[in-house]
Amino acid sequence: MFSRHRNLVILTAILLAQLVLVGYQVHRNREIPLVREWAILVVTPIEKGISSVSNKTWRVWVDYLDLRRTRQENRDLARELNDVKLDNQRLQHTADEGKRLEALLEFKGQVPSQTVAARVIGSGGTETARLVMLDKGEESGLRPDMAVIVPDGVVGKVLRVYSRAAQVLLLTDSNSGVACLLESTRVHGILRGQNKTVGSLGYVLNDEKVPLGERVFTSGEDRIFPKGLPVGVVVEAHPGPSFQEITVQPFAKLDRLEEVLVITSKIDMDLPPPSAPGRTVADTLPTPPSNDRGSSPTADGGELAAAPPPPRPGPSAGTPTRNPAPSTPGPSATAAPPNGR
Repeated sequence: MFSRHRNLVILTAILLAQLVLVGYQVHRNREIPLVREWAILVVTPIEKGISSVSNKTWRVWVDYLDLRRTRQENRDLARELNDVKLDNQRLQHTADEGKRLEALLEFKGQVPSQTVAARVIGSGGTETARLVMLDKGEESGLRPDMAVIVPDGVVGKVLRVYSRAAQVLLLTDSNSGVACLLESTRVHGILRGQNKTVGSLGYVLNDEKVPLGERVFTSGEDRIFPKGLPVGVVVEAHPGPSFQEITVQPFAKLDRLEEVLVITSKIDMDLPPPSAPGRTVADTLPTPPSNDRGSSPTADGGELAAAPPPPRPGPSAGTPTRNPAPSTPGPSATAAPPNGR
């Protein structure tokens, strides 16, 4: 029976529900329809969820964009920082080079010999050779067997010369030899390289006293290095079979060469006075010989004292002098007779 009147029953139920809702709406005395309020009540949580998800998604996206932008800014800042570091290194290198060139120029003014400044452009240090290459050659006046020095001391000699380059044999090469003398005793010897950071001073007799710390200078006997250039300092000395075995540490830092002076016309120099405590190598560099007329260089590099003035001429031999007062008794003063008579 219900199935036969089902549509009528449903329609009647809907109409009754509508009437009840209208009655309830009138009883509440509110303008918002009840259905709309219920619809809003159902939809609001859904909209809140969608809005929350949307806001979080947007925030994540914005944070991602900000992160990318920040990462790019960090990369740019890192690149700028690297550029600043490179510029700082270049400026520091330029400043250091300026200081070295200033010291080299000042040292060049102290050396009486004619010199040519050159830059080290390469090295050829091996187990059997200690060589460096310079950027000056035959066009700049360089020739083989010219001495090479720095403000600290002797570096070596020119080995081979090309048109715009030159090869230098360092002091520590086994084929190198420099005629030297000790500062205080003036004992002569030959400094030879050992392909190490030190050299060996040979041909010094066992009975000679060689204290540790004794400075070594060039003697000029090899006709390559001018006399008076600082070479190194004695760090070890003990008797050997025939001669003393003396180890010398060069003053010049041969592993850090950058600019050098090549002596094109050598002039011997005076040896400096013995070193005092607290003095450095730069303080004891040789000075040019004095041009005073009252002194002259000695064989060992020192100076003789000024000669005393000649005596005033006296009366000639055999010529009598006049008495200052004829009334004064006594014999007149005469010159001593020649030949002791």
